[in-house]
Amino acid sequence: MLRLLLLWLLPALALAEPRVLTACGHPVYPPLSWAQNGELTGIAPHLARKLLAEQGYQLDMRVFGNWERCQLAARRGKVDLIVAAYKTQARETDFLFSSTPIVADPVVLFTHFGNGSRVPWNLTDKTLGLLFGDSFGDEFDKLAATHPHVERVSTGEQNFHKLALGRIDYMPVGLATGRLQAQKLGLTERVLPLPELLTLEYYHLAVPRHSPLAPLLPALSNRLSQLAETGYIEQITPYFERHYLDAP
Repeated sequence: MLRLLLLWLLPALALAEPRVLTACGHPVYPPLSWAQNGELTGIAPHLARKLLAEQGYQLDMRVFGNWERCQLAARRGKVDLIVAAYKTQARETDFLFSSTPIVADPVVLFTHFGNGSRVPWNLTDKTLGLLFGDSFGDEFDKLAATHPHVERVSTGEQNFHKLALGRIDYMPVGLATGRLQAQKLGLTERVLPLPELLTLEYYHLAVPRHSPLAPLLPALSNRLSQLAETGYIEQITPYFERHYLDAP
């Protein structure tokens, strides 16, 4: 009798196992997301896991080397979810975005203390440092595309050291992210944010249009709204800031 009961239960148990989907995100944008010990961690991976677990899914968080490779993998169907991305016209060709953002991201220009000029970055004699795959909204992307001196690298650490050495003049980055990375790298005495806001962008969940998660976006957006309203995202932010700074 017990054997028959087990045979009857096994298919149901198999069906109850969560389906595993693949996700990636920006590997150098703390506290939102960053790569640590080959794993993606931060606010966005945490929220993505929480929301998808409630829908019966597990997430396999992948790190693809740099931000551009994560986006390319998603476009090629190797990734089901990007845990956080700006919503831009270029990306909307390939991705669908949650209607509710994860966080607002005030973006500023960081420069080095030896840079006596605080004039706008789009002057032709100034060099702008960006990461591969970086976007800071449609307006910024159009300006950056015509700027004659743009240098791109794979990691934020490279850019911060180039900035501290005066090899680039300006680097756009989210204010909180820039301050955390400068502190982590011991460069707070050598680089600084300019006071003017460059742009205010928002990070959203993003899924490729072919993703099995596309029909779930309205439900995921509603859940994000609930978590924001209860203060959950605000409450976990200090934890991930400290987690980033304390990591070796």
